Amino acid sequence: MPTKRSAKPYAKKAAKKAAKISAEPSATSGAASTRSFRLELAGQSIPVNSIEGGAAVGVVVNDPPTMSAFRGKHLSGTRFEPIAIEAAFNSARPLFDLVGNAWKGTRPQANGALIAADVSGRPVSRRKFVRALVAEATVPTLDGTSHDPAIMTVRLAPQQTSDVAPPATLPAVPRPPAPSLVSNFRLSIPGLDCTKVIKIDSFTVKPQANLVEFPDLQIELSPVSGATWRDFYRTMVIEGHSTPMDEKTGTLELLSANLTQVVATITFFNLGIFRLDETLPDPTSGLTRLVAGFYCERMELAIS
Repeated sequence: MPTKRSAKPYAKKAAKKAAKISAEPSATSGAASTRSFRLELAGQSIPVNSIEGGAAVGVVVNDPPTMSAFRGKHLSGTRFEPIAIEAAFNSARPLFDLVGNAWKGTRPQANGALIAADVSGRPVSRRKFVRALVAEATVPTLDGTSHDPAIMTVRLAPQQTSDVAPPATLPAVPRPPAPSLVSNFRLSIPGLDCTKVIKIDSFTVKPQANLVEFPDLQIELSPVSGATWRDFYRTMVIEGHSTPMDEKTGTLELLSANLTQVVATITFFNLGIFRLDETLPDPTSGLTRLVAGFYCERMELAIS
């Protein structure tokens, strides 16, 4: 049954676009026009696109009901909000190494600090964190028709944070490379023609206490290269050949802005297709897309 997802012509033209710095104003975040951000991690001071969260907040507890028409409330302890960090794939290597280890199920902890600087580069706040775990890592939607920068969002769960005096100055760092774009990707799955893959939806990996939750993948491609995908779908779903021997291993390469270097690789293990459908024709172009759903048992992230 065709879905109502519209299709647009696929174009590979990539244009450079600066990463947008955005975050709600707080001790560690501010408007893009007035703030820049550094992450202190693994002995390095790393420019990142945005930082927010990490505040210490009181835990509000509701008292049991009484004869009164109003419920009493009080504080019981303190919790520390998650820290959200946005960074380009071709920067912030210590952060992405932390994520890569978390995807392997090792649950590494990290100590560091979050620094916000004003428009002149003067540090205005510093929030330290200790024993932080990777709670989530979100890969953006990869779209061959988009010129948006490829920014990953990492959420850390700190055991404790504290606001301290910021340093007088920030250490000089090399000028970061031009950000990779979400259109600069290359998917490879043995046995499947991936030359016309147009889009991979955003997905989030969630490391937890005893396991790592890996999400399903949604992949869009031109029907022109869909024969091998239809064969794989028929084999696994219709004919029921869905043992581990029938599953596949794939790689997703994220490329530099000029498409000459691989900046990050995500490897997919035990891929199995569970859905394949074709969209309705786009009202303007008349083109359709195949939309494939895959489960994935495990992923690994490697930074080049």
